[in-house]
Amino acid sequence: MPNFKKLAKSYETNAIIALQEFVHKESVYDEKTIGPKAPYGKGVKSALDYVAKLGNDYGFKVDTCDGYATELSFGEEGPLIGIYAHSDVVPVSGTWKYPPFSAKVEGQGKERIMYGRGTSDDKGPLIAALYAMKLLKDNGLINGYRVRLVSGGDEERGSSCLHHYFHVLNKEASDFGFTPDADFPLIYAEKGIAHFNASKKVDLSPIVAMDGGFVTNAVCDKLVVTLPLDKKFEAFFKENNVAGDINVAGECMIVSFKGKTAHASTPEIGENAAVKAFQILGKFYKNEFLTKLGELFSECHGENFGGLVESKELGKTTYSYGIVKYGSGLFSTTVDFRYGESADAEALLENFKEKTGLDVALVSVSKPLLYDKKSPLVATLMKSYKRMTHKFFDKPLAIGGGTYAKEAPNCVAYGSAFKNHPGDIHSPNEYIYIDDFLAQIAIYADAIYSLGKIKK
Repeated sequence: MPNFKKLAKSYETNAIIALQEFVHKESVYDEKTIGPKAPYGKGVKSALDYVAKLGNDYGFKVDTCDGYATELSFGEEGPLIGIYAHSDVVPVSGTWKYPPFSAKVEGQGKERIMYGRGTSDDKGPLIAALYAMKLLKDNGLINGYRVRLVSGGDEERGSSCLHHYFHVLNKEASDFGFTPDADFPLIYAEKGIAHFNASKKVDLSPIVAMDGGFVTNAVCDKLVVTLPLDKKFEAFFKENNVAGDINVAGECMIVSFKGKTAHASTPEIGENAAVKAFQILGKFYKNEFLTKLGELFSECHGENFGGLVESKELGKTTYSYGIVKYGSGLFSTTVDFRYGESADAEALLENFKEKTGLDVALVSVSKPLLYDKKSPLVATLMKSYKRMTHKFFDKPLAIGGGTYAKEAPNCVAYGSAFKNHPGDIHSPNEYIYIDDFLAQIAIYADAIYSLGKIKK
């Protein structure tokens, strides 16, 4: 077996520079700049183009896939090993210690950290996988198998990029693959995910408007509510020690309720600003509709409205309320609903509708994913991880998150986050430890090489 840790050393400096340049690309979906070969806007296109540039510079075959993804490939025959990562990132929210696309590095030695949107999700892992491929190619280690890295442009909004890749361009499915977009050592099971809109025509007077959240798959961390000027409400707001502030604009008050964002797979570690607002506004105005929602949505597993199911492999259901709006007599919220292998999703959605009184419009559904831990794919990747890290007692994981593994056949999520270094994805001050990033290069090189040697 080649010494991948030793081989990876010579790529470290260039990999760090490449990651910084990649993070500088503000690759957030932008409807206003959609155009030819840019289905997700100019920012995402600039990131996909950067991956293509690296691929061309390093001698890979490059396909820009109609602007939906960038594919880098190498090898002429044998089984196909696929790596599926993404260049798009979620919008920026909250307060950052450094500009979110600056890729600022601070600290020394093992505490050296790069901050920036996408450092962990998923630009760091993508660059690590790309340099793993370069390492293998440069050292003549891609023999008897083929390797393909696919960088998608729309993972954060539902993976339409891979749908186009596989079902419009009819690209070949890999024989074995992984996505470096979750946690080490490996994810063998993922919850099902349903996104839906919940709405109702309702008069919430004297409330004029509500506007909060930025994406469906993140906890709403700020809700802005427009109210008529009312000194009694200002006093009530302060008496209840509400996190937020009030600004006067003419005859109106602009009230900001503040929470803490978190990925929708773990809403329990966030604080939903909208739910707090429902509780405060419902109580002050004696509004039954908001009081009811504030109570039903006060915990994230659905227990208050009969939506809790706990599955053996994937645990409890979760419900995260991402984007919340009210105006002109229409209330709406987006809901990210995640469930395990034993949950009846359709029945739970009907139950949600009945108990909340909201109209439900389903947007997307992806069913739970469950792999056999003894399968050649899982077993090979686990051996590779243990060989490279010497963490011999780590076991594969089941998660609430959804990854490209549901979109790409014969694929599991493999890294990139190490235990106790979560990266704070989708949150302010997203980061990656430089040592973790560099370790990923060697791990992914070993993994690709090992998968290529599996005899089918």
